[in-house]
Amino acid sequence: MNEEKDIKETIREKVDVSVKEEVIDIYEDLLKTIWSKITPTLGLVTTAAMTDRAIKKTSNTYPIIRHLEIKEEQISFAELRTSMGERDRENIKDGFKDLIANLFDILAKLTGNILVDKLLKEVGDI
Repeated sequence: MNEEKDIKETIREKVDVSVKEEVIDIYEDLLKTIWSKITPTLGLVTTAAMTDRAIKKTSNTYPIIRHLEIKEEQISFAELRTSMGERDRENIKDGFKDLIANLFDILAKLTGNILVDKLLKEVGDI
């Protein structure tokens, strides 16, 4: 009976890790798409600064998000993937949602809702 419980627990843990990795993959694609859509309009320096600010703001509530980095003119998830512990896996989806909200809030303050509305439409079509 104990062995069966251990097997079920191992399977559950592996499924949980796979699901969390999939969540990271989805948000990585989304953030990279947002980056590629706003960079031509705002420029690399502004896009990087805005994204960095959103990361810092979000990491106050979700510390794992601080491991996202701006590298080689793109947002990098490498450090986040290697730094994530089991506790971080539980709230990573909420952290990404907060990051996107913060990024859009900064974008709206910087450019107004016209660019945000256009971006939401383009990202929604993906």
